[in-house]
Amino acid sequence: MRGKGANPPAVCLGFDIHYPCYLNPGFHPDMVKGKRKPKDSYFNPALKEDLGRVIDRSFWPATEILVDLLDNGLKCAFSISGVMVEHLDEWYPDALELISRATTHPNAEVLAETYYHSVAGQFDDLAEFVDELLMHRDLMREQFSATPTTFVHTDYPITPATAEALAGAGIEAAIIEGGGFSIAGRETNHTYAYHGLPVLVTHCDLADDIAVRFPRREWDRWPLMADRYAEWLAASPGDCITLFLDYRIFGDVIDPATGILEFLRALPSALAAEGITTVHPSEAARLTPHAEIGKTAAPPGPQRTILQQSALEALEQAGGLVADPEIWRCLLDTDHFRRMAMRSVSCGRPLHAVSHQATYDHFASFMRILSHAEERSATIARSPRAALSLRCVPPEKAFSFSSSDRPAGYAAHSLQELANMLEFAPDDVIRYHAEREDFSRWVEEVIGDKELAGKIRGVSGRIRLQSTIQKRIGKLWKRLS
Repeated sequence: MRGKGANPPAVCLGFDIHYPCYLNPGFHPDMVKGKRKPKDSYFNPALKEDLGRVIDRSFWPATEILVDLLDNGLKCAFSISGVMVEHLDEWYPDALELISRATTHPNAEVLAETYYHSVAGQFDDLAEFVDELLMHRDLMREQFSATPTTFVHTDYPITPATAEALAGAGIEAAIIEGGGFSIAGRETNHTYAYHGLPVLVTHCDLADDIAVRFPRREWDRWPLMADRYAEWLAASPGDCITLFLDYRIFGDVIDPATGILEFLRALPSALAAEGITTVHPSEAARLTPHAEIGKTAAPPGPQRTILQQSALEALEQAGGLVADPEIWRCLLDTDHFRRMAMRSVSCGRPLHAVSHQATYDHFASFMRILSHAEERSATIARSPRAALSLRCVPPEKAFSFSSSDRPAGYAAHSLQELANMLEFAPDDVIRYHAEREDFSRWVEEVIGDKELAGKIRGVSGRIRLQSTIQKRIGKLWKRLS
């Protein structure tokens, strides 16, 4: 707790304005037959109508409130994805005009992010990540006359490589998620440095008091009023509390009947009553760093499920196989990967229901769509046969590893994933499949590569299997270049 008479921390308040291109869970290849543009079949066909309801319930009233609050001295930041701007510009220009009043306000700061709210920062090759950063920056300049210098993307940890890429793209600071970055037990309410980049760490618990617990009548702190919340912030130790909230919380995910919009309206006055000032992220980033995070604790890698890992690897490879970059980039949305997780993580975002079946179903839908997009693109590739051999396949056609006793619990959805999994598959599993000629049969009948199938038929050694498959993959990519 803060000592008596001490100054309360400042508050850095940010809002994430994005609406994912949700997948069409009922996608089937027959839906695309005869269509020139398969995108409408891949993604939720009711996207426009669904977004319209979110605007009416949340984006519009919340933005009207924030414009008034900005006029009265509130400082806050907005992160709005490029694809969100596209949707608003095409379907709801009045809503975009209203949001522009907020984002262009002198008391508002526009944040940098990836154009498609994407997982590109998790790829080994960060070219797409940098491309999206620059695309987003150009759009923010064109749409809002703003050049963002603070990056935010709290869905996955920052790494030394992404920190370097951000600095190279002109980014001067970053907002990272407090729940996904080890800071050796330190308080989140400070500015830190990571590989020379100032970073602000979101306070997940305080953000979730709004995003998750606010409407729960069983919560022992319910109902949460703005003055009580401001007291909690004032008592929190540190220099600056960073709160980054999904915009849909205000009226869509949390029903307006709960008083969530009134809470938002009352919050700045409650903060002022506690002596709390609001600051922009770029201002907080100029505070003297409390510590160099990179020297005290290494950032952990993303805690991915095996489904997320399979999808991420397939998606990165698909960048060279899917002819329509718009489709590929819409599949990069972090929301697709959140729904493949075995637990829902909030930290200012709405929770979603999680079950083994729902997780697998979302993964299956994702892979079916990605596989179909690759197959469709193969017809115009430089070498259609090479493109088909490199494509991913849906779960029902994947190679499922097992021993003579039981399933191993993992499956390969492409030649590359097969080669990767041979790295860690137990010897008895490899031997079992080799003796039955399962590898060569799958490569020939599912992947359609008879040449490779002939080379690995009868091969049971891990190293020889891996090297033969990897060499073939290299040759196939050369045929496409």
